[in-house]
Amino acid sequence: MIWVSLTIMIAVIVLSAASLRSWRGDAIGIPLIAIGSFAFLYVIQPLQLLWTGTYRLFVTDWQMSEGLLVPALMLAAFMWGWLHPSGSPRTMNAPMYQRTVWHFGFWIACIGMILYLVFIERSGGFRASFSEVHGKAMAWDSNTAYLYSGPCWMLSGSVMMFLGSPTFKNRKWKSATPYAFLCIYLVHAILVGGRGGLFAVIATCFVGSSIARRVKIRFAQAAIILLPVCVGVVLMVGYRAFLHLGAKTEEEVPSVESAYNETAGISEYDQEHDTSGQEFLYHAAQLSTIEQTGKLDYGLSWIEFLAINPIPRLLWPDKSYPPSRAVTAADIKQYTSLAIAPGAACGVVADLYARFHVFSAIFFFAMGYCFRRLFMAARSLNSPISAVSYVMLYAVSLNMFAQGFGAIFVPFCYSTAPIVLFSWLTSESRRRTRRRQQDLILIQIAALHRQAAALREEQWSSSHS
Repeated sequence: MIWVSLTIMIAVIVLSAASLRSWRGDAIGIPLIAIGSFAFLYVIQPLQLLWTGTYRLFVTDWQMSEGLLVPALMLAAFMWGWLHPSGSPRTMNAPMYQRTVWHFGFWIACIGMILYLVFIERSGGFRASFSEVHGKAMAWDSNTAYLYSGPCWMLSGSVMMFLGSPTFKNRKWKSATPYAFLCIYLVHAILVGGRGGLFAVIATCFVGSSIARRVKIRFAQAAIILLPVCVGVVLMVGYRAFLHLGAKTEEEVPSVESAYNETAGISEYDQEHDTSGQEFLYHAAQLSTIEQTGKLDYGLSWIEFLAINPIPRLLWPDKSYPPSRAVTAADIKQYTSLAIAPGAACGVVADLYARFHVFSAIFFFAMGYCFRRLFMAARSLNSPISAVSYVMLYAVSLNMFAQGFGAIFVPFCYSTAPIVLFSWLTSESRRRTRRRQQDLILIQIAALHRQAAALREEQWSSSHS
């Protein structure tokens, strides 16, 4: 049964990849990230468990099969939603206030960098901030997220500068400026060993510049960019202990093989203590626990989070969230005997399944449908909101698929908030510009009609002379 389920999962991945087309722009489409994430979480990790035979220590054959069949259904639903809209976007003929967009993006990126530098200073300076593994030395608890989320504005600001760069063909420093901000973000991602951050900065550069330059990317070009990034994302965990400025442990520098095993496999300690942080095992155990307990969240925790999280702790020092109604780590331990390692993630499939059960397939379809619509709007370059929103969604998509849908709330909303403000501030001027363009078109049409009428009159006069 396990191998049949695995074959179905692989078949869905292959068919999903085969359904993508370069002419639709799918090479910079989010489904490519979904397919890669599902391949790692629900094919490579299960194969590693099957190859070593360690899965029997944690889950049963049925739990293993269920853990493969459910994501196959969800990926099929997501791809159906993505492929459902037909047609291709109509590209705008005239750029959208490119100079204004560039300058706004520049100042947003500067503010984001300043917020980041303030957070570094409040954490004891540059060297102290990056002195421990995974940025643990930083003062996360004593600072507001409005401060340490500042780097998100460097990403969205850079995208706006990409959108405005074609205007400054003779000013190369303005075209290069967004890359300087992205380099700062890249250094931060490497020093904290952040897989999501590494992917986000490369994706922002790749997708943002492609959309801004109206370049049609082919899958071969996307593979050259994304495959090395995916390898780096996988290996980041294994090398995380060495990616900081503090004193290193006396452990050997991990090899590529050991780094891969740490990400995809199960350590001897976990095997002995019946604990694991591997995404697939967490995913399979959570699905089984949901079936046994019937606990569902119905998305209520998202509503509570979105209502409570924006309130800064400065105004609400004792801010807390209501207890979860969904399956908890304690429930998983009780019903499957698997202890979930702290900081582990179950992936987007189990995350949505814990809220809507099998109806999460509808949610996946809606995600694919909405992402496709946003992508088409972004490629049309009619609005900076759609373009920046899609690039930011693409940048955090890896976190969404690997951790859960709620993982994108803070970075996506925070990074796009300035763009919404920009659109609101410029809405009136954009309306006036559209009216002027419409009036100009009407004037040109009227002139063409007059010319045609004059030509017909001249022809009629010459024929009767």
